[in-house]
Amino acid sequence: MIKIDKHSDRPIYKQIYDGFFELIESGALKPGDAIPSERDLCEELKISRMTLRAAINQLERDGLLIRKHGLNTFVSATRIVKNALGFMSFSQDMYSRSMSASSKVIRYEERKAEESIAAKLSIPAHSSVVYLERVRLANQEPMALERVYLPTQLFPEIFNFDFSTHSLYETLEKEYNCYPVIAEETIESVNLNQAEAELLGVTEKSPALLVKRITRDENGNSVEYVNTLYRADRYRIFLIRRRQHGKDHSGSSEK
Repeated sequence: MIKIDKHSDRPIYKQIYDGFFELIESGALKPGDAIPSERDLCEELKISRMTLRAAINQLERDGLLIRKHGLNTFVSATRIVKNALGFMSFSQDMYSRSMSASSKVIRYEERKAEESIAAKLSIPAHSSVVYLERVRLANQEPMALERVYLPTQLFPEIFNFDFSTHSLYETLEKEYNCYPVIAEETIESVNLNQAEAELLGVTEKSPALLVKRITRDENGNSVEYVNTLYRADRYRIFLIRRRQHGKDHSGSSEK
């Protein structure tokens, strides 16, 4: 189930944490699944109970596991882990977690692009754009508020499609031969205003993760700008970063 390397520089409890994280992230362990008992895990991994508990306690603090008094320890449904380096649609993301995905359209209209939006889409200011605002739901629970801008000239007759039932990306691919493949994202923490909070079913000023994304096709053309508010109580951001030994990302010498 979980493999550890006792010769690794990474502490064993962190390797156990990583193992459970990957099992939960991949869907091998699903919300509500019970994990093996501490005794069985210690015997299987040949580790002390103290080491195991350090990992389990951290997984509990991070909302991935929940321990029920007098019962086993279970995978929690508290938060969904969003891999910031993984690029897939909301629907694909939820389906990969065995959750049903649905949408509620709030606004769907043609409008003139503000200068800041036009710049992100590499179109002239005040050009026509499609504006699509949706609440994204998983298992009928509001998870995110999504605001999408698309250059109207690239997608004629797009208003023929109902994006409360259609996948946006599937429509772009099948109907317009447009394949979004590159995403440039920024992430910041914000507090929801009253209108946003009501749409997401939380209280005003609740914390949220704001993800702003410019999406490009195979040729590097900007085809979408979207900003999405994710409920902070239901999402975690998962990052993997690599660097060359002794150097930072830009290649300069390590200080």
